[in-house]
Amino acid sequence: MSGGLATDHSTHPPTLTEVIFYYILYSSFRSLTKTRKDWEVATKRAATVATLGPAVRLVVFKFLMRSELVPDYIPRLPSNRSSVAPAYNGTQVLPSTPDVWLADLRAGLLNTKGDYAFVGARVADERTNTKRKVRRGGLVEIVEVKISDVRFTFCRRRHLTDDPPPHENFVERFSQLVNTFVDFTKSNLWMTEAYLNPYLNKDGTTGKGSVLMIDCAGRKSAVNPDGTPIMVFEGGREKSSAPGMIGQGIGPKISILNKASELKLVGKNVQLITR
Repeated sequence: MSGGLATDHSTHPPTLTEVIFYYILYSSFRSLTKTRKDWEVATKRAATVATLGPAVRLVVFKFLMRSELVPDYIPRLPSNRSSVAPAYNGTQVLPSTPDVWLADLRAGLLNTKGDYAFVGARVADERTNTKRKVRRGGLVEIVEVKISDVRFTFCRRRHLTDDPPPHENFVERFSQLVNTFVDFTKSNLWMTEAYLNPYLNKDGTTGKGSVLMIDCAGRKSAVNPDGTPIMVFEGGREKSSAPGMIGQGIGPKISILNKASELKLVGKNVQLITR
C-alpha cells in the first residue's frame, strides 16, 4: 500500500507516527465535544418556577394590553367574581423577566389529557394610562391609552364542579376563546412575573390550596402575520446619540424567538428556560 498512512493493522503494528496522529485526532474530538456541551449548558438554563401539584387549584394568565387589541367576545366581568387573591397576598415565584415566550406552557395546559382544564376568559378591569409620545422634531404629546386586564383561567380537574359556565356563551365561544389565548401566547413575547396566591372561596375567605398567577405585560410581537418569526439583530443595536434616531444593528439577523426566554411545562414543573 502506498500514498498515505496504512490503516490496516492486521499485518503490522501501528507505527509511532500513526499512534501520535490518532491520539491528536481523538483528543481534538473530545475537546470539540466537551466545548459543544459546555456551550449548550451555558446558553440554555432551566429553573423551576412552580410545581403544579394537587394543591395548585388554578392557573391564571393575566395579560395587561391595550383595550383595542382585546376581542369583543371576551366578556367584561367585575374583579369581585374572581377566585384569585391580589398578588401582594401571595409569594413571588418568578421575578419580572423580559421577553418570555409562553407557547410551550400554554400547550401543556391545553393538553386534554393533562391535569387542568380551561374554564374561563374575561376582562377583569380596564384603566386609562397617560403616555408621553415624542413626535418628529422633539415635540412631546400626552396621549391616553386604555389598558385591559385580560385573564384566562385553568382549573385542576379534580376541582371541577357542575356549576353553570363562568359567563354567558362560554360553551358557544369556547373555540374562539382558546384560539385567542393561543394567539396571545404564540405571537408575542411578554414581560412576565408569577405569584403563588392563596385560593379564595366565593365568599372571599381563604380556602384550601393556591393559585398560580402569571402576570404578563409589555407585549412584544414575535411572529409576523404570515406566521414567520420576526428577525432581530443578534447583538441588538448600538445606542444612538441623536434623539429619535435608530442605532446601527450589531451582528447577523436571527429569529427573535432564539433570544427569548421560555416558560415550559416539564412533567408537573413550570420551568423558565433562559439563554
